[in-house]
Amino acid sequence: MIIKSYELNKIKNDLKFFLIYGKNEGLKNQHIKQLLGKNNNSNVIKYDEKEILENEDIFFESILSNSLFENEKSIIINRGTDKINEIIINLIERNIDGITIIINANVLEKKSKLRKLFEKEKNLACIATYPDTNEILSNLTLAFFKKIKISISQQNINLIVDKC
Repeated sequence: MIIKSYELNKIKNDLKFFLIYGKNEGLKNQHIKQLLGKNNNSNVIKYDEKEILENEDIFFESILSNSLFENEKSIIINRGTDKINEIIINLIERNIDGITIIINANVLEKKSKLRKLFEKEKNLACIATYPDTNEILSNLTLAFFKKIKISISQQNINLIVDKC
């Protein structure tokens, strides 16, 4: 299921698989923090796709093993590509409780197997992050100054955006 960046707070807690892709690293990191915030008691484990592909058995062992002290695990897979598609399908089929998986990928083509999988399935979330435009930066700047209750002219906002 495709989710827009601004719809992230509307995500139901039953979603456990997320694909975040695109060029906007700052926005991706913000989304990951927001998704991890929903699982306050979770243990966060970070993997690189290459680590998982080289040691698939160790990866599955760490996911399937439960600790007495932790209820939930959050797993972040960085630099995700189509190579990890079969492993993700395997995890989805196992329907493991208490695990949230976030795949942080760079730009994925429309034909990407991983992207197609996450866009078509209703129990998976796909979030694209695009580079910020001047309009987006202007809106963010205006919202920031309104939040801290400082009035600022549009000319000064434009100056700040130009410097970004």
